[in-house]
Amino acid sequence: MRLTQSILDQAPSFISPTDSRVLSLRNLNLTSLDAINQLQATDIYSIIDLTKNSITYIQEFPLLLRLNTLNLSNNHIRTVTGLSKLVNLEILSITHNDISLFADIEEIKNLTLLRSLYLIGNPITNIENYRLWCIWKFPKLQVLDFQRVKESERKKASEVFDNNDIDNETHTFSETLKQQQIVIDSEKVNDTDNNRKLTQADKERLESELEAAESLEEIQRIEEILLRDHL
Repeated sequence: MRLTQSILDQAPSFISPTDSRVLSLRNLNLTSLDAINQLQATDIYSIIDLTKNSITYIQEFPLLLRLNTLNLSNNHIRTVTGLSKLVNLEILSITHNDISLFADIEEIKNLTLLRSLYLIGNPITNIENYRLWCIWKFPKLQVLDFQRVKESERKKASEVFDNNDIDNETHTFSETLKQQQIVIDSEKVNDTDNNRKLTQADKERLESELEAAESLEEIQRIEEILLRDHL
């Protein structure tokens, strides 16, 4: 089924518990996103949910300045394209698709504000050094596949890929590392004694809950706890 203006008009739209306006296009057996450009006229959604469809190719999204979260999980997507105009996108979930190669997610580097990326359930995750490559290629990531990116991983990624010929001309790891350290230091200052630091058991439980979460609101709630590293 193709995405049409009629489907957009009839799709559920609601305000999430985080006060974000959500457009739900999940579980509609969509095979293409032909009418996605029509959303630019209003540009009112912070979250678009396209989970559980039959999408194989991502048509180019229009400029949507309000959109910060996009869920394309449980489709048949092979290559991540068409997202370069989503300049304010912060959270991208493409779990359980058919992405196999690093080249298939190259365009994600254009999403300069992206902080959370979910690719679990794709063949690409089986490639050696997959996680380190993503951390190196997308240096502003704070969460990758339901796990917070650690400073030790950033350093390891730098060691593995800095001297590699893969896109060194566009690599800005050093500057990003400094920025991430500033963010981490700021978070430490803002932590209060009233918040209990997450134990390893807490993290494993939350990561399991996050992987099983079906709503974007639940993903955001758990993700915020993991990022704070405190309950």
